[in-house]
Amino acid sequence: MRFINQIFTAPLGEVWTNERLLLVYEEAIAALPTDEQETVRNFVRFQLVGERSRRTVVAKLIELASFQSRATAYEEGADSALTKLAAQIEPTASAAGVTFDAVITTTSTGNLMPGLSYRLAQRLGPLVRPESMLLDLANVGCTGSSKALNLARSLDESFRHILIVAVELPTTLINVHTTDLDIWQGNCTFGDGAAAIWVSNNVECGEYALSLEEFRYQQFAGTGLDLIRWGYDEYYGFRLRDHATFESDVKQTVGEALRQTQEGWQDEPRWAIHPAGIALLMRLSRELKMPKDAIQPSVAHYRENSNMSSVSILYVLKQLAAAAQVGAAVNLLTMGAGFNVIYGRVRRVR
Repeated sequence: MRFINQIFTAPLGEVWTNERLLLVYEEAIAALPTDEQETVRNFVRFQLVGERSRRTVVAKLIELASFQSRATAYEEGADSALTKLAAQIEPTASAAGVTFDAVITTTSTGNLMPGLSYRLAQRLGPLVRPESMLLDLANVGCTGSSKALNLARSLDESFRHILIVAVELPTTLINVHTTDLDIWQGNCTFGDGAAAIWVSNNVECGEYALSLEEFRYQQFAGTGLDLIRWGYDEYYGFRLRDHATFESDVKQTVGEALRQTQEGWQDEPRWAIHPAGIALLMRLSRELKMPKDAIQPSVAHYRENSNMSSVSILYVLKQLAAAAQVGAAVNLLTMGAGFNVIYGRVRRVR
């Protein structure tokens, strides 16, 4: 049995509200072809309805216009995120007298060599031994943290202490020089973030112990391969098969996956659901007849941080774990490109 012993989160960059972002986007929309401006403007205003904020490592969002500027913004932001996480992890692990047998990282919003795991290992010094396994997962989208947890759960017992790290900087992908509505949906949906999880086979380590009780992975490559994908211009960016049907397509696929695991979650009131958007969260809760308050932690996260891809689920889980009584379970639900759905359940045992 493996346990989550601690979750570390690192707020990044500057906070941008919907109101502030809309002012910047209005300026950019005014530079688009005249006959397309009204459609894009109405769409963006709808996407930015209500009080919501996100963090961004990019100082001037609409000025990223080249491969070099975006790649540089990602590298600088990722290095800053790793430095912040290392500052939390190092004293905690040192006080516990542990070293990490593996460092598994995930990101879908940038590409670095050396990868995130090597950069974090440098910052953690002797806490990551020369023979420790360093592994970087890429292009797995919003399910990255769940996949990394499932991988950690599957490793043999010689891996006693495992560090999982997610760094996502989707604001480095913002593209305001297009009239494509799915790109604008991405522009309005995401925020930057970073988080790490300490996983071990020792129930006595860290702030608490959440047993990794169950993980079920289901992929729908046959029908959902292009549901979420990268598009390409001078960089890569968020594209959808059909932005008009996206939420209903996701709801249908996630519902199909979860109905097959119903015996595991039906009576559990605590849910950490990937906050892809409030409308989608509401659709899922109705479709699956979840408890009334099940989506509230994810809704609250979305309003404060927007969708941080694979990072968000760790923020939500951290909040729920801290409040859970010993013996209580938390359901995990993530969905992402491929198309794939991962259901998991953790239980607080200490």
